[in-house]
Amino acid sequence: MELVVLTITAIGIFLFSISYFKFAYEGFRHHFVTGLLALIPVLNIIALPTLWDRTRGMLMIGLVGLVAAVIAWFAGADKALETIRSDRNTPISPTQIISNTSGTSTALNSNTSSGSKDKFLTVLPGKALYRLDFESASPNQIRNFAGRIVRITSNDHVVTDGRIQNFTPSSVFIEQPGAGNIAYEMMLSNIKSIHVMVKRAAR
Repeated sequence: MELVVLTITAIGIFLFSISYFKFAYEGFRHHFVTGLLALIPVLNIIALPTLWDRTRGMLMIGLVGLVAAVIAWFAGADKALETIRSDRNTPISPTQIISNTSGTSTALNSNTSSGSKDKFLTVLPGKALYRLDFESASPNQIRNFAGRIVRITSNDHVVTDGRIQNFTPSSVFIEQPGAGNIAYEMMLSNIKSIHVMVKRAAR
């Protein structure tokens, strides 16, 4: 019902507007002063006798449209318009999307109940699922760790952390954090010990 009265109101206003501009157009075609009078509400009645023969049909359609629009407006179009405006201005309640173990998603509305925040917190794990740590490895196995993050201690006790990028027969290239694509070369013979980053289960 709300959509019907809004549609009738819109069509009625549209028809009345068309007839109004048609009346003004014919007024300017007749004379400039007549056109100005036809544009001014109430005063345009003065130009009506002159333009009646040219605009009679369109004026009747515009009058019917105006009457229909007024009736539809008081029949509930004004309330329907206010409802639409209020719906647009109503903020949407935030939702939290939580992925479950099956890969689907569950949406939790923040205002579904007073304890929704507590429910949301209980879904989150109480501790980290895993941790990153360095595991000791033999320097002779370094070629097996291409692309891995390592911590290398040189013979002069300098510690270097970074990701192994490439090898030569006698050296290794390590990309360090913040260095972009720049890799630093380290001689294999200068490596005292090596630790490789691994992912362990949280305790």
